[in-house]
Amino acid sequence: MKKIFIALILSSGILTSCEDFFDINNYSGIPSDGFVNSVENAQSVVNGAYSGLYGLELWRAEIYYYLDFATNELEYRHTDGNLIQLTNFGYTADQAWIKNYWRCLYRLIARANDACSKIWEMKQDSKIMRTLSETDKIEINQMIGECNFLRALGYYYLVRSFGDKLPSHPNYDPQGMGIPIVDSLLTEKDQLMIGRSSLKESWDKVICDFKTAYNLLPSSWGNSKLGAATKGAAAGYLGQIYMYFGMNDPQAFNDAKYWFDECMKAGNYKLTEDYAWNFDIDHENNSESIFEVQFDISNNDEISSYTWRRLGPEPKSWGVVNVSQEYVDKFSDGYRLDQDVYDDIKNNPKKYISLTNPSKVLALLIEYAYEAHIGETTKTKDEFINLYSGNWELLADQITQELSIPRFDVKQDDPNWGTENSKYLKIILQNSEQGTDPRIYDSFYIPNVDMISNYWDGHDPYLYTTNYYGFKKYIPYNSVESWAGQGLPGFEGNNSINQRIFRLAELYLLYSEICYRQGNTVEAENYLNKVRRRAWGENIDSATPQEHDYKSSEGDFMTILVKEREKEMCLEGTLLFDYMRLGLDKTLFISRGYNPNKHHRLPIPLAERQIVGMDILKQNEGY
Repeated sequence: MKKIFIALILSSGILTSCEDFFDINNYSGIPSDGFVNSVENAQSVVNGAYSGLYGLELWRAEIYYYLDFATNELEYRHTDGNLIQLTNFGYTADQAWIKNYWRCLYRLIARANDACSKIWEMKQDSKIMRTLSETDKIEINQMIGECNFLRALGYYYLVRSFGDKLPSHPNYDPQGMGIPIVDSLLTEKDQLMIGRSSLKESWDKVICDFKTAYNLLPSSWGNSKLGAATKGAAAGYLGQIYMYFGMNDPQAFNDAKYWFDECMKAGNYKLTEDYAWNFDIDHENNSESIFEVQFDISNNDEISSYTWRRLGPEPKSWGVVNVSQEYVDKFSDGYRLDQDVYDDIKNNPKKYISLTNPSKVLALLIEYAYEAHIGETTKTKDEFINLYSGNWELLADQITQELSIPRFDVKQDDPNWGTENSKYLKIILQNSEQGTDPRIYDSFYIPNVDMISNYWDGHDPYLYTTNYYGFKKYIPYNSVESWAGQGLPGFEGNNSINQRIFRLAELYLLYSEICYRQGNTVEAENYLNKVRRRAWGENIDSATPQEHDYKSSEGDFMTILVKEREKEMCLEGTLLFDYMRLGLDKTLFISRGYNPNKHHRLPIPLAERQIVGMDILKQNEGY
């Protein structure tokens, strides 16, 4: 379905390099000095604005270096000094990755400005406007909303990353240094002589653009522009913003709650049945997705995802990036998940499965077998269940034979082994007493358990044998067929999986926090439990308590809520700013060289200050 929207971008002839801030010509198919005179032309320049999302230091992959290295979700085990600096807070103002991150965000803003200005010029031409239908005029206004949304998104990441202090900081000063605000397209270097606006001005700009987008955007595009910005997305980001202000001004939580309510009303969102659907190619733009970056490699490598190459499993990816054991332990309380677990389950199934409890996994497997008419089809379901109850080996043999569900044996010559066995194990532990959070299987490659298809080895699957856990979200891993279906050959490990950068589960957890802070513990637990229930395969909307619902005996609600966010949102680039908002950065990062008076924001890139003027574009304190 995403191809509808992507095809429009492909037709635009986009550029994605961030090396030259001024290199904007023809990215939209319209010359920089050209004139938009039709809805089709307008759509073309808007598509060009979306192309700003594809910078390598943004959602093609490398934004996770900054957002997930800092939190210790990811660890870097190679020799690139730039990336080592991001892991140990050793970066300075001349750090190359930080410079390109800044430039990519401003390129996104530049393209949004260009598109917006061209469409506004068109709106001022009465001759052109008289030729347009009322539907066309509505669409033109919606496009302006898209431009405002994209510009707001760029500024949102800029002010959080480079602004002097977040609004949640105890010493936040509205007159402190924010970021340069650029409302028009810059085509000459002398136009760059812009200093930093105040934090208040910077945040006002972000809020204003998101509100404009909210007022102009539709609640849904249907299939015409699947994946484009919507009213719900704008409202959701406004809710996020007011969460920061609420830490120093509790009244702002009312604003956050209002906008989250507007988001939920506008989007008709709901959690997906399966957590893993948020990270694969088969369930893109699903009911849980509030906003996601669209990728496709079918015709153009320039809008493909680089997550495999930058973050994929060691040793085949570039950079050798792994998930830290410290972070893995958040899911399992130190219980190591590896080949021993498989062997244990295979040899001692009763340890993990209640053979007498039809709500547990064995019952699920029996259901699969029964529905596939394994055994005596004349038997009732109860008779069929009784036939297999207590006879694990017989059931497993039948399932293996009739449904092609693999056993727990390592078979490296089977390209489907990794996927099917991982899913099988997830279901079992999801319904066992081990307490290991099943989201671990959709987030990380498990050592000596998971197997992946490897492009560089000619699609030969290999077992992930390293002792380190690997990044799994957004990375195709299940089989040769899956890779081929994404048009992988010839693209050196790129893929088409969309990056879901804002989804309903995150909103639910933020909403839960608001309710708790405002004394509505019932609703706070309700929204927390929705996320928990989905993770454990329980009924999300059940009126009766579920096994994994929050219990006061677990401890402080906010502590539990943070832990839930860590497991639900890991490796998605959201936790860094959340830790900072809650003031947890001062304790969580300190052992790795973090200075809470310095590293709560990045340095303004030296190269940019040299272009603009050292006295004009002032540096953050400490750099």
